[in-house]
Amino acid sequence: MDEALFYREADNRIYIRAQGHITANICADLKTRVFDRLEAKPPIDDIFIDLSGCEYMDSTFMGLLVGFNKRFLRFSEKAVTILQANEVCKKLLRTIGVLRLVTVSDEATVFPEPLENINSGRKAGARLVLDAHEELIDISAENEQRFGGLRNVLKSSLEADETDSEEH
Repeated sequence: MDEALFYREADNRIYIRAQGHITANICADLKTRVFDRLEAKPPIDDIFIDLSGCEYMDSTFMGLLVGFNKRFLRFSEKAVTILQANEVCKKLLRTIGVLRLVTVSDEATVFPEPLENINSGRKAGARLVLDAHEELIDISAENEQRFGGLRNVLKSSLEADETDSEEH
C-alpha cells in the first residue's frame, strides 16, 4: 500500500487519514496545513486522525501528532483523537509515550468526503524532523535517550547550513 495522508476540514473539525507506511517524507504539507489552521479563526473544535489504514508510522509522524496535540490544547480543552489504530501503531504510540497524551477510540467515525491527498512531493527538511523529535524528547527521559543523538546531528546540520548560506 502506498503511503498517503489525506486531509479535510469541515464544521471546524480537522480530519486526517493516514494510509500505509507514514514517514517524514510525506509530512511537510500536513504540518504546514494543520499548524496554520490551528492559528486561524474560527477555532478548531476537534482533530480526528484515522489510523485504520496505517500499517506503520515513523518517529517524525509521531512527533507531529504530539505537536498537533500540544497546539490544539492551547486553544481547546481536549486532546487530539486517534481513531482505529491497529496493534502495531498502538504499540509504537505507547512506546514513545504518545498514547497517554491523546484520546484513543476504536469507534468508526464518519469522515466528510472527499478527503484531499496532500502529498505534494515536498520533502521534509531537517527543521521539520528536528522539531518533531524535540516534541518527542519533551515527553520523557527515555525519548531523550532514543532521539538525543539524532537531535544533535540535525542541529549541527542546520547550523552548518546557516553558516554556509551566510558565507555565500
